[in-house]
Amino acid sequence: MQIRSAIVLISILILPNVLLSEEIQKISSFDSIVSLNSTDTHTWEITEEVLDPKQFSFSYLNGEDPGIKTNPYKAPGVYRVSQESIHKVYIIKKFIAPETWKAAGISVRLGTLTDKDKTYLNGELIGETGDMNSSEPQAYDRIRIYSIPPGLIRGGKENILVLEVKKFFHPEAGIEQDRTEIGDTRLIQGNYYRAEYTKIALLMIYLTVGGYFLFLFIRRRTDTENLYFGLFTIFLVIYQFLRNQIKYELGIPFLYMKKTEYIILTSLIPIFTNFIRSYFKFPRGRLINGLDVIYGIFILFYLISNNILLYNKLNSSAVQLGWAAYIVLIFYYLIRKIRTKDRDALLILLGVFVVVLSTILDTMSNRNLFVFPRTVGYAFFFFIISIATILANKFVRLNEEVEELNEHLENKVEERTQELNESLSNINKLKTQQDGDYFLTSLLIRPLFTNNTESPSLKIDFFSKQKKSILFKEKHYEIGGDISISGNIAIQGEQYTVFVNGDAMGKSIQGAGGALVMGTVFRSLLTRTNRNGGYSRPPESWLKESFLELQSIFESFDGSMYISVVIGLLNERTGALYYINAEHPWPVLYRDGAAGFLENELTLRKIGIPGNEENFFVKFFQLRKHDILILGSDGKDDVLLGNDERGRIVNEDETKFLRTVEESNADLKGIYERTLKFGELTDDFTLLKLEYLVDPQVKNEISLNEVLEQANTLYKKKSYSPIVDYLNEYKIIFSDKEEFFIMLGKSYLKLKDFSSASKSFERAANLNPNRLESQYYASYSSKLNKDFQKAEYFGKIAYKLDQKYLNNLINLADIYKNLNQTEEAKKFAEKALVIDPKHPILLKLTDVF
Repeated sequence: MQIRSAIVLISILILPNVLLSEEIQKISSFDSIVSLNSTDTHTWEITEEVLDPKQFSFSYLNGEDPGIKTNPYKAPGVYRVSQESIHKVYIIKKFIAPETWKAAGISVRLGTLTDKDKTYLNGELIGETGDMNSSEPQAYDRIRIYSIPPGLIRGGKENILVLEVKKFFHPEAGIEQDRTEIGDTRLIQGNYYRAEYTKIALLMIYLTVGGYFLFLFIRRRTDTENLYFGLFTIFLVIYQFLRNQIKYELGIPFLYMKKTEYIILTSLIPIFTNFIRSYFKFPRGRLINGLDVIYGIFILFYLISNNILLYNKLNSSAVQLGWAAYIVLIFYYLIRKIRTKDRDALLILLGVFVVVLSTILDTMSNRNLFVFPRTVGYAFFFFIISIATILANKFVRLNEEVEELNEHLENKVEERTQELNESLSNINKLKTQQDGDYFLTSLLIRPLFTNNTESPSLKIDFFSKQKKSILFKEKHYEIGGDISISGNIAIQGEQYTVFVNGDAMGKSIQGAGGALVMGTVFRSLLTRTNRNGGYSRPPESWLKESFLELQSIFESFDGSMYISVVIGLLNERTGALYYINAEHPWPVLYRDGAAGFLENELTLRKIGIPGNEENFFVKFFQLRKHDILILGSDGKDDVLLGNDERGRIVNEDETKFLRTVEESNADLKGIYERTLKFGELTDDFTLLKLEYLVDPQVKNEISLNEVLEQANTLYKKKSYSPIVDYLNEYKIIFSDKEEFFIMLGKSYLKLKDFSSASKSFERAANLNPNRLESQYYASYSSKLNKDFQKAEYFGKIAYKLDQKYLNNLINLADIYKNLNQTEEAKKFAEKALVIDPKHPILLKLTDVF
């Protein structure tokens, strides 16, 4: 009886320790890589209870009961959390370390954890991935490798790893993929990088294949199967790279990588189906058209949404299930061809079978049905072999056809030569008729391309070399879309020189038609102005009226005729230059031996484009004595530099023209000759040179206070148009005075000319960045002009100057509402409500939210 009691007592004391020791993995050496994966003799543990990893580890190492219930966990593998409200799980691995080891450093590999983690060894944090406080996914497919600090491992004793894991996809958590291991850092890191870079090397081969097929498509656009297969290959390369761990070393945001991955995954099967359809010349049917539209909507959703949870649900349901319809189509196409004894179809079917099988395995592994290595990258190798075989057969068949053609080549050459001679005779007749049309058009344009400027204050020269030249009745003529015009008109009693340099859309006869319309209408404008004894309103008004008339005429051609143009007015006495630029190359100012662009932004589109009136804006510049202004069509930049294997090399450096102007001292013929040395002209080449010869004579006998006093008097009388006309006379004198432009901007606001108002207030705001009124009005007027980006910019500056200025708070709330930034709009609206809860505009604005 005593013996039996002793046995029972020994069992009670010893058996738990024996069982426990069987659950703890004993590692014999760290000098090699040791697997930590769960086996029949040792496993991992997991718990959903909240614990402190440090305290839990210390309690365990000190032989105390941590008081936490854990369950066995087979790692790697998916653990399903019991409740959606549980966001974290704790994964535990206990092991006994060897007494000693030679390895200089020890690391632990933990596979892919979903999603964020903090990993502790013996209570010390050895690594973490992701921000635990973030609700966004950050690394759920990233392999973790953490180095263990020296001295942290307890040699010959028990050690404990605690992984605090925050899940993202419910209910999956844990170490889902890859493997767990511990050992020499150099060996673990070496295996990791060797495997990843080997995959990348394989991808480079696939990328070369995809690029080759795209090259074939470029060379022969009718073979669309090359396009589809090239895209399929390159997309697969990108997808496989996004499954590679090296992507994390590029610093690309996780969201963008996943967005790209889902887009490509959605595109692959549709592209491959279209490859099969195109290769075997099947027509597009309703089914494939409908499927392509649906999958296009899926891709659009991925582009506009940033919700990865919805990505995953859509991909695992509609997208992957919809692939079945595409696969049915693929097999339908291939089986139909196999029935006709098409060997190519049989070879492709074999490759498709291998790829589909591996895709199914990857998809099931993706859905965590089981853990299985990814195989698509390797399966694609077999697919390449089948396609290469097909291409080889196709090449052989092509050679056989060529040999057959060569046998009858002589007869075919004779027949073809006779046909060509007849065609050439017809072409010569047509060319004679065409040259006659060109000749007539050149006669019509020539009197419009005129320099009629007469002024001792300036000198204007033209240079023109149209690309299209013709020989008609033993005389040479040129025809093209470039045109230059100059003349004199009187505006408000002042003598102005008006000049134009334009480039009509289209080549030869089409461009010449646009130039003919431009020249006719503009000459009519000049004649009408001079016949009426001049123009009584400011120069800006004349430019606007002229622009609107040209816009109306060109717009009537319904998109078949546009023209880029610079139209300028120069006050011969003051040197004040007013001009508009409708998508024409920027004017060049040559001053003191240096050339530079007169502007740096596009404000107007080509004349004739609908809605162009909304962007109308007159630009201003003050010329000095001996300043030279050079206008040129885009032919001055479109210079052919040479050819390479990709095709023509055309100059893309617009600053090259500036250096040419400087080297030739702004001489037009010299510019042309130096341009020819640089390369070959590919378009019409037209230059207009204006040189201002005298010192500007500017009224300066009046003070700013006198001007503002007169303007205020008119403002009180609500005579806003006279104010604008009056102030524009003194814009040159007071171009650096903030108060002047504030008064001008307020007058434009009253006239509802929001474009001019915003420019005036912007000038005032730039003159004095610390004045609240200027910044607020610059923001407010830009908002009325529908330029919400600029309105936001000046509104933020005003907010920094005074965070309690009610008008600006309401203004910013309205701006952000128009920018669809609801949260920002609410923020400024709430700030304004604190100041004035009953403001009528504010109440109306908040009703929208």
